[in-house]
Amino acid sequence: MNKVELDFKIGDIVIRPGIAGPAGVVQNIRIETVKDSIKKNGQEQPGVAISVLWDNGTLSHFVPSALKKIENS
Repeated sequence: MNKVELDFKIGDIVIRPGIAGPAGVVQNIRIETVKDSIKKNGQEQPGVAISVLWDNGTLSHFVPSALKKIENS
């Protein structure tokens, strides 16, 4: 299985780069894998979803490339 390396951890403060809006706190990181027997070519990377609780009270889910960490926690 391919190991997933992320720059994010629970508690990190993040923004969406290029988008005006609130900052948020990473609440959860979910890594989804595909069972080996149903992989198409055997090289699929696990899917990653990062749950963010925004300052305005909204909870959203993003792929890591859609977020930018602004502060180490």
